[in-house]
This record gives sequence, structure tokens and C-alpha cells, in this order.
Amino acid sequence: MFVIREAQQGDLDDLLALAKQTFFINLPPDRDIIASKIDQSQRSFASLSRAASKRAEPAGKGKHGKGSSHAHGHAHNSGLRSLTGRSDLFMVVLQNLETGTVVGTSQVISSMGGHGHPRYFMTLRRVSNSSKSLGLGWTHLSAKLGKDETGPTEIGGLILNHAFRGHPARLGRLLSFARFHLMGLFPQRFSDHIVAEMLGPITRTGYNPFFEKFTRHFITRAFSDIYRFSQTSREFVETLLPADEIYLSILDPEVANAAGEVSEDTRPARRLLERLGFEYHNRIDPLDGGPHLEAKTRHVPLVKATTRLNAVQGVGRRVAGGTMGLVSTLRHGGHFRLLETPLRLNTASGKGASARKGATIGVSDEAAEVLGASEAEVVGHTPELEAILRASETKGSSSRLSL
Repeated sequence: MFVIREAQQGDLDDLLALAKQTFFINLPPDRDIIASKIDQSQRSFASLSRAASKRAEPAGKGKHGKGSSHAHGHAHNSGLRSLTGRSDLFMVVLQNLETGTVVGTSQVISSMGGHGHPRYFMTLRRVSNSSKSLGLGWTHLSAKLGKDETGPTEIGGLILNHAFRGHPARLGRLLSFARFHLMGLFPQRFSDHIVAEMLGPITRTGYNPFFEKFTRHFITRAFSDIYRFSQTSREFVETLLPADEIYLSILDPEVANAAGEVSEDTRPARRLLERLGFEYHNRIDPLDGGPHLEAKTRHVPLVKATTRLNAVQGVGRRVAGGTMGLVSTLRHGGHFRLLETPLRLNTASGKGASARKGATIGVSDEAAEVLGASEAEVVGHTPELEAILRASETKGSSSRLSL
């Protein structure tokens, strides 16, 4: 059995090993940075528990705000705090209960940046011109630096141990969906807009064509060094990269070919987000050229489908007549557990919201024990994931804009 739970300092070695398997701006292979993120995440989960115990948040679905600005979201590292502000950062891990090993992780930052601490991107467009007298013309791909200070929610840092890719339990999908489950349970903690900054094409040796053939002309440091430094400051993006429009297609062909693309290993994650309604608006990362995918929080089907229920309880060794879905618990101190498991939803008498408010979930006794069901302060439920995905897809739609 695999469980999603909040990251703990005891996971540091496993998380460091995961970070060394690939390049991710949200989880660089740096012990101090990872420890700082775990610390901030633990504070954020603990604050959810405090709010639940005080009944500070409604049991039903609330209005999506502009992201948290609570002091409890402070990072241990002042540099990390300068990027996330006073925002919540939630880092979860995927644990193999048979071995106790952490085999995956993902993150969500409730409000990335904000006023005075922008996130940066480059906007791509096709520029054309022609001469009537010569009968000639040209079309070039251009990029222009931009920034956003609205503080959107950012998802990222999803890493699954290579040995568990292709697992029948679809563990990568579970790590991704856990973040949207949290958004559905605690909507006031997140922005009304979500961004996923996907990593551009990169080889196993760390070669990124966009960085090496474009960015490095202006930021003359190694790719890995820049990404570690960007955990504490991104001021250098605006001060070192040109502010004017740049014609990428007159550079090495690798630059234009890499802009807006992802590595082969990242394509399944991109497709999954696109199935959930994320769209590509021709915005790319100014360092690695990866696409920025965006969605309105209230439009993401997993967020809309997630609800709080009254309780979760064991119903025996097996769940008769149940369906697969996500069920989670939040216990005192910020201890979060989430499983994809067979379950049976028992609604209370009545209709609509009143029925859901009094509903309970039945799971196997083993699942109830893993969830710490008897001590749950908050119980969450997301039903039938495949049905949600199928319903969210529009025939013939594409999230990739034509340039």
C-alpha cells in the first residue's frame, strides 16, 4: 500500500536522493534547501489543523481567495521566504508502507511571489514582414520578458522514483492529484489562478538547449548553479536578461525548437494537466524554455469534485459495493494522510449540501488505520478519478496555441 502524507524532516535523505534523479527548480539536490521547504510545509499543515480545531473555516466549499498571507507560512530560510512571501507551502511525499521508503514527492505553493516579488516568463509570438518591391518576406519566432505580481498558486516539484514509473497504481497521477485535493479541501488558502512551470527539455547529464544556446549568453553561470540560486532570489532574471523583444529563430535552431517544449519524461505530466483543463498561453520559462501551463482554480474538475465529509470509518476487511476514490484525513498537529482506495459513500438523509455535510465514508479496516480515522479533524473525498477526467475533456480541444 502507498500513502500520501506531509513531508517530515526524517524524509530528508530520501528526498535528497529523489532530487538527484532529475532537475527541478522546486526541489534542487541541496540538503539545506530541502530541509527549509520541509520546515515551511510542516508549519503550513499545522496551521490547517489549528484552523480546523477552531472551526475557523466552513465545512463546505468556500470562495477562492487570493492566496494565504498568514505568518504561519514563513520559511526557515529568509531567501525562500522572499519568493513565497508569507504563503503556505505544502510538500507531500509518497511512502511505500511495506518498506517505509519515500518514493515520490510533490508540492503546491498557495501564492507564489506577489507585489515586489514577481514571477518571470517570456511570451512567444510570430512576427512577420514583407517587401512588395522584392516580393520577399519573413516570419520569425520572438520572445519578450514579462512578469506577474498577482501571486498565483504554483504546483510543481513532482518527482517519482524511476523504479516506480509505470506502476499499476499510477503513482505519478496520485502525487499530482493530491495537490488539487488539498485545494478542494481548503479553498481559502489558495489563489483563484494556478500556474505549473514545467521544465524544458533536458538530458540526463543536465544539458538544456534553451539555457545553453540562449540564456547563458546573458547569465554566465552553470545551469545547476543558477537553479540552486533561484531558490532564494530571481532578481537576476530581470536585471540580466534583455527587456526588448528577441528574435529566437535567428539563433541556433535548438533555441526555437526547445521553446515551449518538455522532455520525454515530462510529457505524461503535461498531458495529465491538459486533461484537467490547464492551457498553454505561449508563455515559457526564461531560463530553460519550458512551458507555463495555467488554469482557473474553480475550473479544475478535481478541485470542484473534492468535498469535506463528516467522518471515515472501517467497515471490515473489504468494502462491498464500493468505488475507487481519494479519501484523506487531517489530524491534530497537521498530520495529513491520503489514499486512493475502494470506498463507500454513505450520505445522510436530505438533499444537496445538507446530505453531503452529514455523509461518512466507509473504507477497509486497514485503510482506516493508515488514515488515523478515529482522530481525524477533517475528512476529504474526491470520487472516481477516471470519471472526472473523462468528463473534463472536450472533444477536439487543444491547450497548445498556434504560433
